[in-house]
Amino acid sequence: MSKVLHRRKNISDLTSKNHQEMFDLFEQYYNDVSFEMFLSDLLEKDHVFILRNEAHELIGFSTIFRRRMGEKKKQYTALFSGDTVIRKDYWGNKALQKAFFFYILESKFLSGTRPLYWFLQSKGFKTYMMMRKNFRHSFPKAGREIPRPLQKALNEFYQKKYGENFKVDSGLIQFPTSKGAAKIEHCKPEDKHLSNEEIQFFLKRNPGYFNGDELACIAEIRYRDFLFHIPKYFLKLPIISKLFKRKTKAISY
Repeated sequence: MSKVLHRRKNISDLTSKNHQEMFDLFEQYYNDVSFEMFLSDLLEKDHVFILRNEAHELIGFSTIFRRRMGEKKKQYTALFSGDTVIRKDYWGNKALQKAFFFYILESKFLSGTRPLYWFLQSKGFKTYMMMRKNFRHSFPKAGREIPRPLQKALNEFYQKKYGENFKVDSGLIQFPTSKGAAKIEHCKPEDKHLSNEEIQFFLKRNPGYFNGDELACIAEIRYRDFLFHIPKYFLKLPIISKLFKRKTKAISY
């Protein structure tokens, strides 16, 4: 696998050629999508993480916006992820996670004393597990109720964005017709995945994922979360990595 280069760009700096290149990759992995639908989602966002290999081929991207939201005395900073795709032969590469790490670190500093919430819609178990593995205070999850402030923020955010297509009781975003479903060959869990409690939880909560149903998720990003990212993505020396792992084990979630 060749080296992957990542770059963050403003959505406003993308060209029509960039738009088409991104859509051409995206539609290889999703059904029921059109260029107009893709462009609408793209232009709503602030930034995009672009991944290219050494041959300068586009091999992945992820879009996101950052907004100040909430009531006057209870404001928070919201991150909302849009369309995301990585070419299959680069699955497992950590370039996107590294790019996102720097973005959320910047966002945490910019949010000051306001909470930082990441809103993510999970069409498949891989997206759901990306949130759960990296942010301990992320929901919904097996065996624990969503804390009231996060549940309130989740409901308000998705109701405002999707109206009656967000089902409060189930936590699912369901449209009368699909707005984009991951192709089954790319999102169906293998037998080795089915023993994982959290993947089982996702499949139970979102049984119609293959039709494009999305599970509305939220993570509160806290400074302590960065301790888990540093050894995972940035520390190469095993002895330093072990030191960080020891420290993070002592943190109670």
